[in-house]
Amino acid sequence: MSEHVTLVFDISWGFEEPALLKLMEIAVQKKPSSSYERKAWSINGLTIMLFEKKLVVQGGLNQNTKEFLRGLKEIPGLSLDGKNVATWLQIFPSRHNAVLCPECKETSLSITGEMEGLDMVFKGECGHKNRLRPPMFMLTNRILPDINILISKTLSRLIELGYFDRFEVVFPEFILDVIDQFKGPSRKDAVSDELTNLRELEKDSKITLNTLTGLPLTIDPSILKDEDKVILELAQLTNSILMTSDKVLKQRAGLQERPTIYVSPDDYGKIKVIEKVRTP
Repeated sequence: MSEHVTLVFDISWGFEEPALLKLMEIAVQKKPSSSYERKAWSINGLTIMLFEKKLVVQGGLNQNTKEFLRGLKEIPGLSLDGKNVATWLQIFPSRHNAVLCPECKETSLSITGEMEGLDMVFKGECGHKNRLRPPMFMLTNRILPDINILISKTLSRLIELGYFDRFEVVFPEFILDVIDQFKGPSRKDAVSDELTNLRELEKDSKITLNTLTGLPLTIDPSILKDEDKVILELAQLTNSILMTSDKVLKQRAGLQERPTIYVSPDDYGKIKVIEKVRTP
């Protein structure tokens, strides 16, 4: 007997309905069972129901239906929340907290940013490019930048250039107090400036900023003098994708199976050049 599954895709901004209808050409169109259903189909034991803001898939699993589900996942504007991502990862097992490649479906714990001409390209361990747009097919589209990324203002620049669109950026306000324990006021000023930049980007609806205000996070006091340990602990506590330009921190995150986006500090200046070229 085949395993029964129910998956609910959220329909978000950018949903390409023509791409869905194209995929459904191989399915049998059904009469909607209620006034809330816009369209309905069946294929290989699956029933697919299109609502105004949801796409619901129910039925048995086999190799054919799994391939069909992979096709659905690639349609822009269809996303899964945490519960449905968990169901997806039961169907398509992957490493804990790994990021699923939208092209080959392989998983990566490390994503690397590389310069290609006047563009920043992000690649998974499989070598395929990742546009870094939700859904990322892990438990969250949440990203936590490390101190160096914040000081260099690399994250806000990349967001302005169109990367990390609609991601949730974790920026704990108390990190400014943690920075006080390190190399002087200039670092705190730079990070404070980046927080201002991120707040402006949130006002423009490009990201959601989570400062963790009021959230009772408990960090081991013994690690407060180790910047890397603080960042890694925050990434674990908030289940975030870590963004760093520190190879050692990247390796430490890998040992903890913490997904990481790595951008070389050598590319900071190149990103500034892209920003200037693209800014009218």
